[in-house]
Amino acid sequence: MSWPRPLPRLLAFALFALACDPTDAPPAPLPKPAEKPVAKAPESPPPVEAPPVAEAEAGEPEPDPPHPGPFLWVTRLSAGIYTNPDDNKAEKFAYVKRGAQVPVFAERVEGKGCPKGWLKVVTGGYICNLVGTTNANDKEARFPPKQPNLEEVLPFLYARNAFHGTPLYKSMPTRKKMCEYEPYACKDDKEAEAKKADKKPEGEPGAAQSDPSPELKADLNGALDAGASPAAAAAGQALGIAAGQAAANAALGASLGEAPPEVEAKPWEDEESLHEVKQEHLMVEDDPFVARYMLKGFYVAVDKTFKWHGRTWYKTTKGLIAPADRMWQAPGPTFQGVELDGETMKLPLGFVPGSKKSITLYSIDPANKKLTVKASAKKWQALPLTGKTETIAQKVYLELVDGTFARKIDVKELQPSPRPPEVGPLERWLDIDIGDQSLVAYEGDKAVYATLVSSGKESKIKDKDHSTPRGVFRVREKHIVTTMDGDGTAAGDLPYSIEDVPYVMFFHQAYATHGAFWHQNFGHQMSHGCVNLAPLDAKWVFFFAEPRMHGGYAGAWSSEKHPGSAVVVHD
Repeated sequence: MSWPRPLPRLLAFALFALACDPTDAPPAPLPKPAEKPVAKAPESPPPVEAPPVAEAEAGEPEPDPPHPGPFLWVTRLSAGIYTNPDDNKAEKFAYVKRGAQVPVFAERVEGKGCPKGWLKVVTGGYICNLVGTTNANDKEARFPPKQPNLEEVLPFLYARNAFHGTPLYKSMPTRKKMCEYEPYACKDDKEAEAKKADKKPEGEPGAAQSDPSPELKADLNGALDAGASPAAAAAGQALGIAAGQAAANAALGASLGEAPPEVEAKPWEDEESLHEVKQEHLMVEDDPFVARYMLKGFYVAVDKTFKWHGRTWYKTTKGLIAPADRMWQAPGPTFQGVELDGETMKLPLGFVPGSKKSITLYSIDPANKKLTVKASAKKWQALPLTGKTETIAQKVYLELVDGTFARKIDVKELQPSPRPPEVGPLERWLDIDIGDQSLVAYEGDKAVYATLVSSGKESKIKDKDHSTPRGVFRVREKHIVTTMDGDGTAAGDLPYSIEDVPYVMFFHQAYATHGAFWHQNFGHQMSHGCVNLAPLDAKWVFFFAEPRMHGGYAGAWSSEKHPGSAVVVHD
């Protein structure tokens, strides 16, 4: 992924991959949601002038002003928005990606780094006019690439690869090339050819099933013939991935009086050495057709779905082509926390964790401490609590505001946390409780939102310990989507790759809060260090916290003048 920042940003991304390895993805697809709820994200507060946010006024911020035009349609892969029209001296505080529609003023402003003038962005800052077009009839403006859909549960459709060795093509393959790289996809073709060959009289050309097709023979001859082109020889090596083709190689070698060439198994084809596979083994050098291979559990973000050669295909947001019949779609979990109004919904609050389908609610006779089953609560249901408890037979029960009781062991109990001295009295901040696996969003001392999270898995074994760091941090940078990939962080871990992870907020080194659609076990430790939220929660928190995200932004960075929201992580 190309970042719109210098080397330190790249290093941060590399660390992010190590901190947020999502290798705990489930082996089975998530159930399709019955409906598509839309998260009501909070309005971001207005930019805060120095001194820091602690001095800012709380309350509902003003939304971005309506703008009749003009707009700059971004045509570059990415472009920065700067504090003033000089990219050498100005600070880059946000960036946009190709296809974004940025509201600007028509007058151009002279400045260094942009020969034909800068454009002032309506919501603040400057962008070079050379990174896009203000012509609404330009094809780049009329047919922009797909942008993240912020109205749905997930910004893109995501698909999970179900098999080791699925290729990601650079462009749409021909039928011949598809069959060479994916012989399993052409099984019917081979069976039809075999039946046709069986019907021919003995001795007629084509009767012997071991005789390769003319196209295959041409490729194999190219690999065996020292005078063949390097491209053909490379193809002969790269395409030796099927048992049928290996047999054809042997048959051709025998007909030429030569020893059959050995076909080297792909790294993922050997179960015994599968744990040794790294990202470098999945990349393909100098191959005109395939960019890389995927392992089981890799995810792609889908730009378009189409049919070709009798198969359904995905064009990914990275511009590669993936066979859809090797993947399944992954709708995000529809769980979402609750907004706290301070009256009907407030702290203390309980949640039924995702590991339980339901829990039992009881009534308690105070005279004889007798339990009576009264009702039940479903998975992820929010339970307003009174703060009172009862103990019966050494088991603690929490009282709900409706007078029923739930076993304490069945509930994730969220209590209010004191505002730390590093956080201003009117400041927006996030409180993450590792013990309860919860997140509460605050405005000063007022709790306004509560939900469950999944933090890093903890272990006494060093290689398996992925604890989320404790402390008081600040949101450093935000990205609507960013890709996570890399090798496993512990011995035996397989490589992982998830395109366009949604609503990412870095708060310490490589650690971040972000949406997770690959599991539904919120309320329990699941990650390799980052704080996983359900996508709807991640979206809410993303637009609640500083730095502010204006329309069209792909990401933003905090600064001394506009510091990020505080993130408090504790046990």
